[in-house]
Amino acid sequence: MPLGVHLASRTVFLVSLLGGCGRESIDLEALRDPASCAGCHPEHARAWAGSMHAHASDDPVFLAMNRLGQRTTSGALGDFCVRCHAPVAVATGATSDGLDLEQLPRALRGVTCIACHQIDAVGEIHNGDLAWTDDGTMLGGLQHPVSTPAHGSTRSSLLTSVALESSKACGACHDVVLPNGLAIEQTFAEWSTSLFAHPEIGLSCAGCHMIGSDAPAALHGPTRRVHDHAMAAVDVALTQWPGVEDQRRGIARDLKGTISTKLCVAPGAGGVEVTITLDNPQAGHAFPSGTTHARRLWVEMVAETGGVATPITGAYQAGEVVHAGAPASAWVLGSRFRDASGTEVQLPWLAATIESDLLAPSVTADRTDPRFYHSKSRSWLVPGSPERIRLAVHLQPIGLDVLDVLIASGDLSPSARDAMPTFDLEGASLEWLAARDGLGCVQ
Repeated sequence: MPLGVHLASRTVFLVSLLGGCGRESIDLEALRDPASCAGCHPEHARAWAGSMHAHASDDPVFLAMNRLGQRTTSGALGDFCVRCHAPVAVATGATSDGLDLEQLPRALRGVTCIACHQIDAVGEIHNGDLAWTDDGTMLGGLQHPVSTPAHGSTRSSLLTSVALESSKACGACHDVVLPNGLAIEQTFAEWSTSLFAHPEIGLSCAGCHMIGSDAPAALHGPTRRVHDHAMAAVDVALTQWPGVEDQRRGIARDLKGTISTKLCVAPGAGGVEVTITLDNPQAGHAFPSGTTHARRLWVEMVAETGGVATPITGAYQAGEVVHAGAPASAWVLGSRFRDASGTEVQLPWLAATIESDLLAPSVTADRTDPRFYHSKSRSWLVPGSPERIRLAVHLQPIGLDVLDVLIASGDLSPSARDAMPTFDLEGASLEWLAARDGLGCVQ
């Protein structure tokens, strides 16, 4: 397969009968169907079914972006996007460009169980460069897997959350490099230079995004350390999908302590100067990360005097576009694409350069190292003598201006725009009170 996506054998492989879970052996064709896994792994299957991995080739934004990309590049986009959004469909030859995904069997859509649990090797750590086993063996992180009649079971460091190597399996799809060499998603690259990739810290992608608990890995099996397969991050399902509310609660939970904030008030000409500082001590990558050209992270500040609230920055109304580059008074973090002429564009296949303003991850725990300090600050002059200043930080998974391009092209329903949520980073909110805090800082 092109770009290192290797075709799993279509030969039906029958696993020897070993006993356990009350099931007979499952052939390779059946193993491709997550429904075959649910009988023995109901909790894993339930959590996965509500995840964005399961939703990856049903996501209306992905489908719209792929349709537009295939049309405007006359098919040159090929399987560039779909090899990560529906890897089994590409590997089995069921699709070559993703335009027929909605007609494919459910078992071939999304990032399915075998798309991860049969990863045998990672080539280049971007663009879905993965190779899979072809013998019916399911790979995982259990030290001593219990024999099962359903399939062979083997431990692999690529599927073991405590092994830093496991991040490569995630990075293979969560780093994206255009054919022109432009890196447009760099979550793995960001992690690999962070404090969390150091052996003494040792926190892999799954170490954060797949919370561990003690429970049987399969029905009737012994209690093990197992991991949440909902894999909450930032992106959300915008259509009717199992567990949507659980998904959003998981995102809000994980965003709560991701970044830290500080608000300082000092005398200023005709008022007070307010400085806001944002820091990223907890995420194992930049924040925001992933499709940063589409992410919208922004600061909102409101001053209050005599019960009258005055927006200072970032007080966007529902449905209003938050743009990564304007106005100058706003603080919006994310990235911007420009084409070869320097014109800003929203579509990845048009991008020649990328300009990013992100919160870098921690790279050292040594306070004597200048790299320890990696926060960002901005200041505003607030007129008069405010009695109260409130700070909030908001995150939109995909900016409405990006969705508007897809809606205008006829590839995306306006309902997706209406469904796009804005998350409030609860742990980042601060309130300064003149009577309580005086001139100085709160954090």
